[in-house]
Amino acid sequence: MVWAAVLAGIVARVDLWWQGRAFWRDELALVQSLDTYSLRKLLGPLSDTQSAPPAWLLLERLVTTAFGTGERAYRLIPLLAGCATLVLVALLARKFVRHTWTAAIPVLALATLPQLVFYSAQAKQYTTDMLLVTGLLLLGVGMLRGEPSRRREVAWYALIAIGPWFSHGFMLAAPLLAAWVGFVQWRGGVRSLLGQLARLAVPGVSLLLAALWARHLTSLAPDFAWYWKPFMRVGDRGRFLHWNRFLWEDFGIRELGFDRPWALVLLAVPVLGLAAACARRWSRSTAPLLVLPLITAYAFALVSMYPFGRRLVLFCVPGVLVLAGIAVDALVDGVRRLAPSWAAQVVGLAVVLALGLVAWTTPVGLNQDLRYQYGVDDYRVALRFVKARWKPGDVLVVGNGDRVAFRVYGPRLGLPADRAYRAMRLLDETKRVGCPLPTGITSAGRIWLMTGDRVSIYPRDRSRYTVIVPFLDRYHRVYFADKGHVTIQVLMPGPARGVEPAKGRCLGFAPVGPPGTPARPPALPVD
Repeated sequence: MVWAAVLAGIVARVDLWWQGRAFWRDELALVQSLDTYSLRKLLGPLSDTQSAPPAWLLLERLVTTAFGTGERAYRLIPLLAGCATLVLVALLARKFVRHTWTAAIPVLALATLPQLVFYSAQAKQYTTDMLLVTGLLLLGVGMLRGEPSRRREVAWYALIAIGPWFSHGFMLAAPLLAAWVGFVQWRGGVRSLLGQLARLAVPGVSLLLAALWARHLTSLAPDFAWYWKPFMRVGDRGRFLHWNRFLWEDFGIRELGFDRPWALVLLAVPVLGLAAACARRWSRSTAPLLVLPLITAYAFALVSMYPFGRRLVLFCVPGVLVLAGIAVDALVDGVRRLAPSWAAQVVGLAVVLALGLVAWTTPVGLNQDLRYQYGVDDYRVALRFVKARWKPGDVLVVGNGDRVAFRVYGPRLGLPADRAYRAMRLLDETKRVGCPLPTGITSAGRIWLMTGDRVSIYPRDRSRYTVIVPFLDRYHRVYFADKGHVTIQVLMPGPARGVEPAKGRCLGFAPVGPPGTPARPPALPVD
């Protein structure tokens, strides 16, 4: 049953990867740097405040050098990491349960959680976070329970040294996990405190250097803290309590897949699992390992050093799901002491069914989420449409937030970079008719407008309307289409007959420019 759940999760991930869906916004922002930066530049600040571990970036470059820069090649490492995580979680869960079938609970949940499936087929580092942290948990359990093994010990310290360069989540979780394993070994007389410190010296220095480098790069991206502000501690005591409710409810819904009304209540299940595991003599020393990544992430959010939210804390999920499986396993054990074995199995299955009704993403629900919720904006199909109908003298105007799409797909499709502009928000938001426009755009025979429906230029205004209004006193629209939640409009000279142009906010315009160009460059002179 456990391995059937693993296989189901792998099939779901490979299926999504094989579809070769277009890069979505978050991927585009990272891929633009991976496409164009040299190896040396790739290890520094990335374009558009993106951040990723340096060794992971180098691994992506190695794969795309060998297999090309298509969507599947960029997503190969995340796919392999996502599939391998399922295997490691199965092995980890079996070390904490008495009834083998209960180990399938965390694996099945992991196999079908929409976010985890989605990021297993996206060019982002989050499945690598999960893989490395789960691997460290598995090694930690072996270090505390197994017979002394030179090979396991070398793997433990080597992973602590290397992992932080591949994963920011691992970088956060590893110190506390290493400290706990060292403490238990010291208390058990396995190794002296001095011996522990000596063995951790090199891995500790490596981890510290990785942390300092990551902190340096993050400090160069002020938008990172602003974007993730809701997931870091703010305000007074009243706001702190509200923040905690928001934080844990969001974690239960987004990362664990709980239904909204039950999100906070169901978090009690892994808590009960932790208590049950600590009550068992054979798992007492290793049970805390499962919750330490979660504690670490929350602690860093408390001091406003790392956001506790969404994809950035996916590395906490495997341990929490294993604790949920332990809770069911302990319940079956408890009933078994009071009733026949078959009754205990029935009760356990009934509990699993009840949890499934409020906390399991069905295959239908998973397909629905992947189709309509995650990564639905398809710039590739929109730009292919533009390329197929492009004429000499045309210009393309995209929203400022859509510039990364042109940087990635424009060169792939052969669209001229010198004919691509971005529309930017202005400080003066007065609505008017007759906005000034740059000559580079007005001299074109035809103007293409491309905007993502989920990326606004002015807050609360749909970009498809914002981008066209400044043109309507001297141009008329001859084409409109929604291609994969990306809007395409075509303008020709001359205002529409018999239609009074609407007032709207004016825009600034600048060339799209290569990756690394400022997010808000100086606007072009206007006529």
